[in-house]
Amino acid sequence: MVRLVGSKKITPVPGQVLICLAGKYRGRRVVCLKDLGKGVFLITGPFKVNGVPLRRVNRRYVICTTTHIDISSIVGDLTVDKTVFARPKRTGPTPVVRHTRKAKGVKSDDEKKPKKKAIKVGEARKALQEKVDGQLIAILKAADPLLPKYLGSFFTLKMNDRPHLMKF
Repeated sequence: MVRLVGSKKITPVPGQVLICLAGKYRGRRVVCLKDLGKGVFLITGPFKVNGVPLRRVNRRYVICTTTHIDISSIVGDLTVDKTVFARPKRTGPTPVVRHTRKAKGVKSDDEKKPKKKAIKVGEARKALQEKVDGQLIAILKAADPLLPKYLGSFFTLKMNDRPHLMKF
């Protein structure tokens, strides 16, 4: 039996292309913008290229690739704090659903589940997203014309693919 040598875990650096492993954007290639500390990184798609907005992501949920982009001009003036990602506080009491015994299949208006309201993104976050996307897309096109298409493609595994033996 041959023992395979494990690969060294690489910590993402700003400008490195990452692959998201979990969540809504699983399989998307994204650009690491900044290290926020404690294993959390700020990433973006950019949004106009593959639909991934500015997000915080843990190191455990990404794979580092060997592709690097020089984004020193963006990172220098990028300031992100907790208030950018804060959700608005809920106003009013939470809806109470009362269950009554009635015939199966018949639901009154009182028994229907309340619909969830869509979370609205703040204006500061939208402005920051547009600012970062504009600068990042210009850098991507200047570096390599195929780079936006590479970021727009999905990462998938097929049968008999061995991710632990792949070089990203």
